Amino acid sequence: MKKSLIILLMSIFVIGSVNATNKVVKLRAENMKCGGCSGKIKKTVIAIDGVSDFSADLEKRVVTISYDDAKVNAEQLKEAIVALKYEAKDYDPNEVITRTVSFQAGQMGCGGCAAKVKKNIGAEAGVLSVNVDLPTKEVKVEYDANKVSSKEIQKDFQKFNYTVAKYWASEKVKYAFFNAEKLDNADELEQNLAKEKGVYDVATNEKTKNIAIAYNATTLDEAALIESIKKFNVNLIASSK
Repeated sequence: MKKSLIILLMSIFVIGSVNATNKVVKLRAENMKCGGCSGKIKKTVIAIDGVSDFSADLEKRVVTISYDDAKVNAEQLKEAIVALKYEAKDYDPNEVITRTVSFQAGQMGCGGCAAKVKKNIGAEAGVLSVNVDLPTKEVKVEYDANKVSSKEIQKDFQKFNYTVAKYWASEKVKYAFFNAEKLDNADELEQNLAKEKGVYDVATNEKTKNIAIAYNATTLDEAALIESIKKFNVNLIASSK
């Protein structure tokens, strides 16, 4: 009797495993442009019976949904997203997803520097074009988000010892550049500083011990930034704009 019960339970488990129909669908929502958009979509989709997981890539504007197709199908998921006034097209990993990002290359001081930046960044995989404006030190990069991310491009500047923050064409946005005595936990420092009110972007370079920050000049100044950096046990040896 006991043996028969065990066999019966095992059979039920096996049948359940065979009937498990977990699938994953990726959908392009090109008009999903911010965290609020992705949050709105997530709230609706994750509430659908059969959906087990949801994530969004705002750079590609792609949502990834895990679901049980015994309870819901991909078309129904698309319909739910479209009902929220967002696009929901099948994602093609080979499609060119064109995006543009700008960086403030404060270390770029001459025509030779500008040429070096354009040549090196232009050679990176996934980069479609590079335009440099020396007076503002803006480096505008057009790229394929299916091949490279803006964060990866930002890190690529470090290959030739540049540390760059993202650039905004606004008078209220200023840029600060600091040299640290040492940077043992650069990624952690980036994450912490990015949470500070008025900080728009942070980039660190463990090799050169540089920190580049884009910030709101109406609420912050360099003195306040220095104090924020010190909170994370980082000693500065110099700063420059």
